Amino acid sequence: MGLAFSDFEGQSVHIGRLQEEFGSRTFTHAYLFIGPAGTGKRSVARLCAQAALCRGEQKPCGVCGPCKRVLAETHPDFHIMTPADGKREISVGQMRELIHEAEVHSFEDGVKVFFIPEAEKMNTAAQNALLKTLEEPTSQTVFILCTVHASALLPTIVSRCRVIRFHPLTQEQTENRLRALGMEESQIAIRAQMAEGCVGQALALEKETISLRNTLAEQFFSVHTYSDMVSVVNTYKDDKENRQKILDLLEDIVREILCVQAGVRSAVVLPGEAERYAGTVPAQGGLALQEKIIEAKKMIKSNVSYQSALELILIKISEEYSRWPW
Repeated sequence: MGLAFSDFEGQSVHIGRLQEEFGSRTFTHAYLFIGPAGTGKRSVARLCAQAALCRGEQKPCGVCGPCKRVLAETHPDFHIMTPADGKREISVGQMRELIHEAEVHSFEDGVKVFFIPEAEKMNTAAQNALLKTLEEPTSQTVFILCTVHASALLPTIVSRCRVIRFHPLTQEQTENRLRALGMEESQIAIRAQMAEGCVGQALALEKETISLRNTLAEQFFSVHTYSDMVSVVNTYKDDKENRQKILDLLEDIVREILCVQAGVRSAVVLPGEAERYAGTVPAQGGLALQEKIIEAKKMIKSNVSYQSALELILIKISEEYSRWPW
């Protein structure tokens, strides 16, 4: 069974309204979906397109020809704009082609849907070209723009769209959603936590990343002595490919430790050694470690050696262990 608008309740207070507007074709000429990656913006945009083009009674039905063609991205009245192959941004030339397409009569039922999933990638000239169309919209034509960074768009673009904000879910809501999607139980809690309420990100997480996080938590939080530190540093100091990911994952682990120390989350998603740290060291030690990880990231940007950055973090872990009984 395909996705439904009801699957995204909790991501935005406007989900029901979107279903009604697109299902009845009473939509406005332009929408701007704003929110973190993985909060359902693109999926809801496709559902809106399906609802607008659907021939079933309950829109979107998900089984009629138009619904299937929207999902397959082969419907002649559903257009998706992304940067051209090899390019980082949407050019004014591409936008002019899209605007011309908007002026052409629809192939099927009189509705045309134009979807720009990464609207922040439109360059300024492309945005200005789109602006005129948004100011003088064509009947039964709708633009759906999605973005993580609304600040990258011209204020005049934003002002001419109906803004719909998408939000992360709570930990419990995310776990329930992943469970409903059939994810194996052993993966649900850790993925929900790492994705911070963004279901799309939880689904996209690679098992290798989760495995690396668990390994880092065990190894880094096992450091009590200088020899322990040397062993861990030697393991990772030459891993240039993953060094940013390693620091990001360590920051994620410490953020989770702080939640456990504050009593707002259980230690279920922390590997053994990190759980021990959370239970042994008070919150002030967790905050001090968080500061060291932020400092280590700044060191890397300033071309300080990766080994020195790792040592900074590991020394702080061992110092906090030495201050408190364990």
